Amino acid sequence: MKESKKRLLGKKIIISMIILIVLLLLTYNLVTADTIKLEAKVSSTETEIKDQQELTITFSLDKYNEIEKGINAYKATLVYDKNIFEEVLEKDFKSQNYWEQLKYNKETGEFVAIKKAGSISPEDIVKIDLKAKKDLKAGKTEIKITDVVSSEGKADIQINEAKVEIDIIEDQEEIPDVPENPDKPDKITSNKYKIEQNYILRILPETTIKQFKENVTTDNEIVFIDEYGNTMTDNEIISTGVKIKVGKTLQYTLIVIGDIDKDTKITINDIAKLKLHLIESEILTGIELKAGYIDNDDEVTINDLAQLKLILIGLLNL
Repeated sequence: MKESKKRLLGKKIIISMIILIVLLLLTYNLVTADTIKLEAKVSSTETEIKDQQELTITFSLDKYNEIEKGINAYKATLVYDKNIFEEVLEKDFKSQNYWEQLKYNKETGEFVAIKKAGSISPEDIVKIDLKAKKDLKAGKTEIKITDVVSSEGKADIQINEAKVEIDIIEDQEEIPDVPENPDKPDKITSNKYKIEQNYILRILPETTIKQFKENVTTDNEIVFIDEYGNTMTDNEIISTGVKIKVGKTLQYTLIVIGDIDKDTKITINDIAKLKLHLIESEILTGIELKAGYIDNDDEVTINDLAQLKLILIGLLNL
């Protein structure tokens, strides 16, 4: 009788230990899933496109937290406007940093890859080439990486979606022609603005087209075109990204000082964009980067952020 009770007690102890171990494992997995954090990022080689232009987006993982053995698998979904871009195929994917065996379903946009060694720190995962179609209309489009999930072999790690916005520029041939004058070669100069390559920089915020014309010298007619391809009038205000055509041969993109978000003026949103650039969270490129050259030294530093803040609160005049 006593032996039977001992055996029964022993079984209860073993069962209790098994239950405890299972609970500990479940708790460990739950804690791991809660504490492991990753962030997805997407960047693009171009901030604006026109007919049949190519660009490359880079999908990266960032802000690793509680990653021990290394991320060795991920799955995500590519979302893009098929009315704007040609169909993306598996050959357009180029894995980075030893991620391999990538597979892509063009019908669903899903792609998956593995990494034998495991990823333990922020890095680029894959580059994806896209090509714009013909006859694009001016506007904006987004390229997204959604439904991102990864794992280091313990539990699924759900990751935020990431996206990049691209401006669509209509073909420059659609810009209205201006009368050609063979006796006056196409030329534009200014004592106020900085003219280099295909850009005119150092334009003050909230400058009208009429004011701009008063500060440039040219014998040719100038046509101003907004980001949607519309011809602008003298009373309209210039924003970063407005394009001009001088005569028949010259074209420039206008850059307004501090107008990073292209709304014609300096606001708290421009300061936020400059902050994110400085900490490499959202990198500025192209005309947005040039708009961030507040102190005119052709690079964005903390001094540009300081000056932008002073301008906004009225303690510094441009």
